[in-house]
Amino acid sequence: MHEISVLKSTVDLARQIAADYGVEKISYLTLEIGELSGYLPVFFYKYWEVVTEGIELFDGAELRIIRKPGEALCLECSAMYNVMRQEGVCPNCGSRNKRILGGKEYTLKEIGY
Repeated sequence: MHEISVLKSTVDLARQIAADYGVEKISYLTLEIGELSGYLPVFFYKYWEVVTEGIELFDGAELRIIRKPGEALCLECSAMYNVMRQEGVCPNCGSRNKRILGGKEYTLKEIGY
């Protein structure tokens, strides 16, 4: 569960950004997490309270997650498809030969204050 350390680093980054801009209260953080990133949103939600506990800046703050689909381009037939939904197999031709186009990202998308 490396999510807890990644979440802590993200909270630290948000704290630094808030300090740089004179923000005294954060009401929410929005993260974009790709299906292929290896991170499971359930753990981010589970550890949100633990990671932000005792940090006045985050008192009552909400964690929001946008899940980005794992998209691929088949290198055999040029079909685009969702890697997770199709279990890595092109639904058009059955090939596993693909180029990942999206879904590996982990981004601090928005800080609400």
